[in-house]
Amino acid sequence: MKKYELLITLPGTLDEKEAGEHIGEIMELVKTHGQEPELNNLGKIRLSYPIKQIRYGYFYTVIFEAEADGVRIIQDKLRLRTDVLRSMVTYFNTNLTAAKKIVYSTNEVGVTMMKEAGEPATEDSSSDKKVDLKQIDEKLNEILDGV
Repeated sequence: MKKYELLITLPGTLDEKEAGEHIGEIMELVKTHGQEPELNNLGKIRLSYPIKQIRYGYFYTVIFEAEADGVRIIQDKLRLRTDVLRSMVTYFNTNLTAAKKIVYSTNEVGVTMMKEAGEPATEDSSSDKKVDLKQIDEKLNEILDGV
């Protein structure tokens, strides 16, 4: 069995109670054909473009385990529901779902580096070296004279 993530968009024209009832029915469908469903409510969000003249939608994600046949059945039954604006099933990637905080730091040379929070700073050993501008000018002249 593989782990999947189901993204569901319900119309924003529903109130929260009605949306909860609809997502409850969808959860029952997922429980029937999958295992260990976990529901995440992302809230009511404005859509990028209107779908069926609807500008807002309730977004939910359901993470579950299922066989390929069960996923196909879930997708087919969701396509038949008129209350679902959009639905999409994808493989669940555990590496991308962990909340990762990215920290940016600028060293004394002015180079901005990115690292994940909690990760030790991996600075290049070349950034520790002091460079004299006269040496750079001499090297540039040397290169340009050779051309």
